[in-house]
Amino acid sequence: MYQNTASLSRVVQESVELSDAHCHLNLFENPEAALKESIAGGLRVILATGGSALDNAQVGELARRSEIVFGIVGISPDFAQSDAYAIDSLEEMVKKNDKIIGIGEIGLDFKVAKSEKDLFEQMAAFERQIEIAGALGLPVVIHSRGSLSEVIETLDKHKVKRAMFHFFEGDRFQAKEIEKRGWLISVPPVENKNRKEAIREINVKNIVVETDSPVVGKTPLDVKRSLEMISRIKGTGVAQLAKVTTENLREFFYI
Repeated sequence: MYQNTASLSRVVQESVELSDAHCHLNLFENPEAALKESIAGGLRVILATGGSALDNAQVGELARRSEIVFGIVGISPDFAQSDAYAIDSLEEMVKKNDKIIGIGEIGLDFKVAKSEKDLFEQMAAFERQIEIAGALGLPVVIHSRGSLSEVIETLDKHKVKRAMFHFFEGDRFQAKEIEKRGWLISVPPVENKNRKEAIREINVKNIVVETDSPVVGKTPLDVKRSLEMISRIKGTGVAQLAKVTTENLREFFYI
């Protein structure tokens, strides 16, 4: 769709650090093989993200075993009912594993909510995890579908300083609001009109790249597709974007 073999190859040839700000490494059939392939292709930072009690445990263990993998743990809106019991264990999990560097993916998903009760439980889980992240001094990684205004309002209510918006779906105005607060948008390898306008509008210092693999991207190396898309929109070289987005991720998460 936006493949440019020459520019993508240069990213690896120039030995630039690549980073994947959001993937589900534990969901690969063979996480170790996926990781090995990623490292060979230039990945130097991978944020492996949970969302359920089981995912969190697996992500934490993967982070322990690899120097380049860092864990993000939390209960996503999809599991706000079934796994709410696990929220109170997040703090202990973080304290026992120094490779866990954020709480996520958390937020609101109006597309999966079937009732007012569902929405109430999503919000309760979201706010409780924001409080835990605040107590631990950790950033939050946001899952938001059809709910971005409400998510921003909730983060403001809790005075959240560091938030990364996974698979950013908002418009350019919402992107500017995020930029104004010093937060990050994370760009997946999927192009649409709103995402292009948002990327064009905000400073590259507020952008990171992700794959959401294996759910969306096939591999963490699909960050190259995200970089190529941003390169065309911003008119900036792919290698330079790889460098900046990785620096953004390291600085934001203190890694």
